[in-house]
Amino acid sequence: MNLNLRSREECTFDAVSLGEIMLRLDPGEGRIKTARSFKAWEGGGEYNVIRGLRRCFGLKTAVITAFADNEVGKLMEDFILQGGVDTSLIKWMPTDGIGRICRNG
Repeated sequence: MNLNLRSREECTFDAVSLGEIMLRLDPGEGRIKTARSFKAWEGGGEYNVIRGLRRCFGLKTAVITAFADNEVGKLMEDFILQGGVDTSLIKWMPTDGIGRICRNG
């Protein structure tokens, strides 16, 4: 078996991550049980690495994942774009509104 690697100039991205991206809801100083508002943060092992490569080293990075085609999915895409990571490889899935067909990540 041969492993043929392309040169850096032939590649669109320096690094790509494949996996789930989660939305973390942070109630701040309060308890989650009684919270009425949250700060939202994106995260996940693979995503944290790819965003770090973009932020710390200026690499061209992208994520491969699937999101529900709804407002929560669009919010997550916006967080990723704010981190400078390309979102063109995201697969947008139809949603039934309750997560039986597709869940974000």
